[in-house]
Amino acid sequence: MAGFDQGLVITPGTERQLGAYGLFRPSPSQRDVLALPTGPLPVKGADPDILWASFAELCGGARAAADYVLLAGRFPAWVVDAIPLPSAESAAGTADWQRFLALLDVLHERDITPFLIAPAPLGDPLGAPAGSVPVELAAVLSRIDQRLSALRRLESDEQLADEQSRGC
Repeated sequence: MAGFDQGLVITPGTERQLGAYGLFRPSPSQRDVLALPTGPLPVKGADPDILWASFAELCGGARAAADYVLLAGRFPAWVVDAIPLPSAESAAGTADWQRFLALLDVLHERDITPFLIAPAPLGDPLGAPAGSVPVELAAVLSRIDQRLSALRRLESDEQLADEQSRGC
């Protein structure tokens, strides 16, 4: 499996869902710290085939698109887990969501396969109820949702079982 459009949005990210795609949560011993222009990036795992990091690790702080471009040159697939659901409280984190959009743009442009894990379905836009987020954040979330529209969504173990029985 390779390429952005082969990526997947997985909720809630059960072991069964992940295992069906050959994904296994890294053990604590697999944690790593990657050197980037904006500073060190702690990640859950970084083997030659896949980068595994949380939303907070990748999108929090002072990350820049140049960081994502550098990492895209090293890792053909990415797992981003612990993607929060936007809310009025996350308006202060609008910059984090803008960085997430920049990350998705880089993954798309570089044709990197993303596996995005959230605790609940990422809807339109990203599960936020209408009117529950400020306008500026809603605009960013809408652009994120447009980028994610190319990805398939796996939202339950039951859906996985149905797909496996159909041979999908």
